[in-house]
Amino acid sequence: MKHMIHLAAIIPALLFLTSCQQNEAMEFAGNGSIYFFEQVPSGFGTMLNASEKNLSFAVLDDAVTETEGRINVRLLGSIIDRDRVFRARVVPDSTTAIEGTHYRLHDGVLPAGALDSYLPVTLFRAPDLKNESVKIFFEMLPTDDLGIGLQEGAFFTLYLGDFFMKPESWTVFVDQYLGAYCDNKYKFIIETLGITDFPMIRGNEPPREGYYTPPQMQGFNYTLINAYAEYRKTNPPIWVDDNAEQKIEIKFQI
Repeated sequence: MKHMIHLAAIIPALLFLTSCQQNEAMEFAGNGSIYFFEQVPSGFGTMLNASEKNLSFAVLDDAVTETEGRINVRLLGSIIDRDRVFRARVVPDSTTAIEGTHYRLHDGVLPAGALDSYLPVTLFRAPDLKNESVKIFFEMLPTDDLGIGLQEGAFFTLYLGDFFMKPESWTVFVDQYLGAYCDNKYKFIIETLGITDFPMIRGNEPPREGYYTPPQMQGFNYTLINAYAEYRKTNPPIWVDDNAEQKIEIKFQI
């Protein structure tokens, strides 16, 4: 059965609130440490650190056979004026992906003067990803440059597939503008808006790259309502579930 990550399944795996970024001000002996720092919007500006995420080839062009996946990391300690190398390993007993078939892991670099970076992993579009997602479980390792930071951030899980997978940013707050998630609706949204992720901030917060305000989300809603009305003039309905006995048409009016 295909692995689908839903908000209800992600929330228990969220590690901790990160409204306070104390590590930026803290000083530590030695070279500093590094930890996984992926975040999920819990709604209206509040962010939670997450221990897993989905990456899907389905949102990419069919001609794409490999891509670079990035898992965000953050420094715990002092910023310095030289590059530092960090490293992770894939834990075999907790991983279903096959090295060389589904992924190739690389060392990461924390650039000079930087607080944040990412762990790069090359992902391959293997044929079996059409049927079921695979799991890659990472463990951060110490290097000569950086130790392991927060214990809660020492591990991270990546799910890789080649079918539509609900993005972690599609929370109950996104439901207010786009309606409940389903794969067929998500495909129509990508084709119409060219957007695959919907992290939100409050309307009174300063703009943040890659994040959307409630008025912007409302604008997406209007665009999708009109686009689907035009689509239906010459096309059959798009169903929530093509295989359901009682079919329900997708909708954006809420």
